[in-house]
Amino acid sequence: MAINPDQMAASQTLRRSRERCLNTPVDTCVIKNTIDFTLKAKSSLTYRYILATALTAKATDARIDILSLQASDESLGAYDARSLCHHVVYPFQREFLGDVLDGANNDPLVNKPGRYPRLDGSNAAQNGDLRKVLTLLCENLPKVNTKERAEQCLDYLVSRLLDTKHQRDAQRALFVSVASLTTIARARLWVDELLDRGFGGAALVMATAALYDELFPSADGYEIRVHPANQSGASSRQASDLDVLHNGSFWLATELKDKPFTQADVSHAVDTASKAGAKRVLFVAGRQSAADEQTAAYFADNRQNWMNRGFYVGVMPIDALVDFVFATRDVAPTRFLTSLQRAADAVKNIEASTWIYKHAEELKNES
Repeated sequence: MAINPDQMAASQTLRRSRERCLNTPVDTCVIKNTIDFTLKAKSSLTYRYILATALTAKATDARIDILSLQASDESLGAYDARSLCHHVVYPFQREFLGDVLDGANNDPLVNKPGRYPRLDGSNAAQNGDLRKVLTLLCENLPKVNTKERAEQCLDYLVSRLLDTKHQRDAQRALFVSVASLTTIARARLWVDELLDRGFGGAALVMATAALYDELFPSADGYEIRVHPANQSGASSRQASDLDVLHNGSFWLATELKDKPFTQADVSHAVDTASKAGAKRVLFVAGRQSAADEQTAAYFADNRQNWMNRGFYVGVMPIDALVDFVFATRDVAPTRFLTSLQRAADAVKNIEASTWIYKHAEELKNES
């Protein structure tokens, strides 16, 4: 029979761990190297939540099988890791750890790595970092075989996350101070340099979100929702890559492409936005994006058909959007760059975030 961990007790386990680590950070544990690699591995978000949930469960109830993921697992210590993660681990990290684990999806174990009965080396995982993370977890988590060891490992994990939060808070404070001293010319150059780097499309999302903050201010009832790439479980809450709502209703869906896009991309985006309730879709093309002649013709041939359905579809290059905003709006550098920083946090792209904070440090040193 599966174990049902007490969620209130699990929440208290995490709170006590945080209190201990705030007073005395823990710098090692029996699976230190596994925790370190899981935290730094590329695209390992779901495994980070699996790790945090496993340690929380074991530190709360010693009977837990630390490799178990589903209550249907045949192990005597089987439990529902997804439920514990969704109701306890996720809200704790969001409220008390500054969302350092990533709060894009409040049900992290809905993703494929969390859907297996238990952690096992035969589970599917991409070669590279993800395969190594899975192997390390399977080999080393069983070493956490007592409640006391689980508490120590949880304390080490929480100490690492608190340190990450502290570093990020310091970066944000530095960014705000630099932004307050930046000229409009420097802000314009900053976004230009960001777009040149691309960061796999993250730069395009960040720049567009910051520009939208100028076009669609919250004071006028607008809300801009930035969606990280490949975010699972969000289809019911989004119409596009970058949604604009007005007074709570979908107003504009924005598809952001920093690579060549096709007729199929356009058709899919229109269908998705329409089902979500949006009436307008704007394609913003990045510097690496281009539509072939067939796609351009598809836009031209179908625009009237979409309009007859009460739906408008447009397309424009990002540089045209940048010029339009800077030429027609009284852009305040501090406000604009702060919007850029918020978008960087929302996009969850480590390389892009690292660049904007490093760039802020460079500008501070120049001043």
